[in-house]
Amino acid sequence: MLEPLAVDGLLTRAALRVAGEPVIEQQIELAIAAGVGRVLLLADRRTIGVDDAVALASEAKIDVRVIADAPALCSEVTAADELLVFGDALLVDPVMALPLLQSSGIVTLPIEEGLAAGFERVDAECAWGGIMVIPGALAERLRQLPRDCDVASSLLRIALMAGVTIRSAPAQALAEKRWVIVHNEQQADEIEAHRLKLSLVAARGRTPGSRLAGLIVGRFGNRLFEAERSPLLVWWGALLPVLAVLGFGVFSMFSAAFVALGVAFVTVLGAMILENAEKQGRIAAAMPDKKPLYAHLALDLILLILLGLALTHWSLGERFGVLRPWYAAVVLVALLRIGAAQFPLALARPFLDDRFSLCILLALATAFSVQGLFVMVLTMGLMAGWAAFLAFATTRAEN
Repeated sequence: MLEPLAVDGLLTRAALRVAGEPVIEQQIELAIAAGVGRVLLLADRRTIGVDDAVALASEAKIDVRVIADAPALCSEVTAADELLVFGDALLVDPVMALPLLQSSGIVTLPIEEGLAAGFERVDAECAWGGIMVIPGALAERLRQLPRDCDVASSLLRIALMAGVTIRSAPAQALAEKRWVIVHNEQQADEIEAHRLKLSLVAARGRTPGSRLAGLIVGRFGNRLFEAERSPLLVWWGALLPVLAVLGFGVFSMFSAAFVALGVAFVTVLGAMILENAEKQGRIAAAMPDKKPLYAHLALDLILLILLGLALTHWSLGERFGVLRPWYAAVVLVALLRIGAAQFPLALARPFLDDRFSLCILLALATAFSVQGLFVMVLTMGLMAGWAAFLAFATTRAEN
């Protein structure tokens, strides 16, 4: 359902963008995930955003039609069909919605909260949640109503009279803004801000790197959402400090190179926070994403090479002197990577994964020409601490 924002306008509420994508396109993604065979858009063919919605459904090999009124809907739906109806500008979290779409039913919300959020009243106890699955045969009854009737509201009343099952949406859906009607641009901005806040809370850590990334994204995140594919822009933006690392490394400016690598780490964290916020309420949230893993491995590889080069002048003897710096670099980076996942003290794991703090410390140690000593002390401290915690845990288990 694409209803205009103004009586004489062609801009619809469903065309408003939330997290960089129009509401109507997010509805179509949910419909495709629910297994629909055809998509019907009730809208003026000239409406802004219709062509993009048609293109999205067509790319997914879904037959899509634009219809003008109730009689046009009746001609497209047969008694053998099942009709999945989305109210105008409805934005729901697929994790909550998909389980409710497996069989016929009318999704409802608590009456007071639902009415306050702009949903339509069903009875004294509940409001319509803006989504329902009904037998296609019920659409034929629209022929008995005026051509210009409110199709969604009319189908709701017909389904209620036919005794279609009532299904309640999760209780926290409204409070968490995971089930909303987007009325205007201001509300779209509020939803984005709420999602970004949730993503920041989930990503918030005690380490300097995670805190800095959260602070920066919290300051500029809403502006970045105004640009399409904002997380992708930040991912690409991480290449700038990486290029700076290469430039500083070529000229043996290792302190500056470590600082630039720390900046790259913070940028990657920021991209991950933004991407998590953008994916909230989207089908993509349920899809596996290996970009964070690959990014961390790439940064660790760069760190290993940079650290090995910075340690090349440090040696404990003549024999195998060339290999010693690279051995120390590999041991430290590998120990930190393994420790971030398996160190016995869980509270220490985020700090072992914080490459920003490590890079700043390495930059300071390099500036004072004690990078070799710093690497040895840090490596021995990690191994000794790991052994001590394991010994303590083993002794405690035996007792």
